[in-house]
Amino acid sequence: MKVFFCLSLIFILSACQPDLPKPNTLRIGLASAPISLDPRFATDAASYRVQELMHCGLVQLGEDFLPQPSLASSWSQTDPYTWVFQLRHDVFFHNQQPVTATDVAATLQAVLNPELSSPLKAGFSAIKHIQVDHPYQLTLTLNKPDASLLTRLNIGILPTSEALKPHQAQKTIGCGFFQFQAWTNSKLILSRSKTAAFTNHATNIKNIEISTIKDPVTRVLKLVRNEIDFTQNDLPPHLLPWLQKQKNIHISSQPSTTFSYLGLNLLDPVLEDKHVRKALALALDRNKLKQALFADLPTLGETVLTPKHWASTPIALTPFDVSLAEKLLDEAGFPRNAQGIRFKLNYRTSTNPTRLRLVTAIADAWQKIGVRVSIESLEWGGFYARIKQGDFQVFSLSWVGISDPDIYRWILHTDMQPPKGANRGRYSNAQVDTWLDAAAVSQDMHERKRLYARIQQQMAADQVYIPLWYDAVVAVSGSRLSGFKPRNDGSLLPLLNAHLKDN
Repeated sequence: MKVFFCLSLIFILSACQPDLPKPNTLRIGLASAPISLDPRFATDAASYRVQELMHCGLVQLGEDFLPQPSLASSWSQTDPYTWVFQLRHDVFFHNQQPVTATDVAATLQAVLNPELSSPLKAGFSAIKHIQVDHPYQLTLTLNKPDASLLTRLNIGILPTSEALKPHQAQKTIGCGFFQFQAWTNSKLILSRSKTAAFTNHATNIKNIEISTIKDPVTRVLKLVRNEIDFTQNDLPPHLLPWLQKQKNIHISSQPSTTFSYLGLNLLDPVLEDKHVRKALALALDRNKLKQALFADLPTLGETVLTPKHWASTPIALTPFDVSLAEKLLDEAGFPRNAQGIRFKLNYRTSTNPTRLRLVTAIADAWQKIGVRVSIESLEWGGFYARIKQGDFQVFSLSWVGISDPDIYRWILHTDMQPPKGANRGRYSNAQVDTWLDAAAVSQDMHERKRLYARIQQQMAADQVYIPLWYDAVVAVSGSRLSGFKPRNDGSLLPLLNAHLKDN
């Protein structure tokens, strides 16, 4: 019925003629507006995606999430506590001022300034001292080794004058390919920078108009009617097959860095048994779930990091095996009773309709192996508060946009149990803690990869979480835009290699 209603709207509205787009102007529809254009305060996905177009950091991250030169032409580490960065001499801010080591220092000092209250402060807490050696050389001295620091130095750099100001949410000066032009109630407008040093891009896009269109069906209508040229993610899976049949609509996708999973309370009297957790995983036909509920777009996975990540390690997919699940539950001491029930579980979720459909399907699968599930849906704030407090047996969530392998310390280390970290299931393994501590400070990439491989293998063996899949990055473009190839992190930077056709 919902699909029929949507298609009816498209038919009715298609009779209207939309205004012709401006030449060389790309129109993007986002599900939510950026909260801030200030790189010192970018935590939501929309803000970060837009800032990537406007700012540049010391480094940039490739699809394998290894740091690559950006503002910094090179860097070296004289010891575990000292990083020295050489800066390019040909990079200018949008106000035509050169980008120097002083600007980098001012931006980092602002993030570390407790009075500014930057949400990124904790990520740079290892920095003890920032020294400007000369206009194009910077030295960072640490109070402790931090192997992940380099990854975080992709933060956008501000001019010193801007870095000294408080939070500037709706205006910014960067050194990226596009610069801020205006932000009205309905649109954020960017224009191509005349000072951009990073000119090795083929795009003919001169302006970008970003509109916030919260309702995904409305974004679909606007794409079909040529009112916007591009949108990415947060589209109803049930509409994608119809969209694929539409003339001049192009859909491309690839696995994202968003990893969906089921969280388990390892202190629970039932779930503390690893065999029970394994049985619950074996009872899920994940292929069937993603086909039925998500247009078969997600990609099955077993660990948080995507296969392309430098620190990821291959782990065999958990099969769908009801017989083995039943056997494990019998061996764990949970036989079926006279009513065929082994035990009951409470499954907490949000009121999101897609989440509720997923939970209902999972509950049905577990019912077939003798596990009765009571579903409790709560509004987001109340649901998330319960999860952080450890007040759950089972829940489903996603790790969004993960790039740093230190995520494993955050979700597995004994010391990272709430409220300090996100080890919400209260997992504790002394050997894993040792590996995590070593990986966090090691300067040897090969050693870190070896340690993270052990960590991921042990995480899977202990069934700390029940993995589901990597959600898909789904990019949809109209007839005017061509050449956009989505990245696994959902970045908008591939627009710099896309082409905009004439009206």
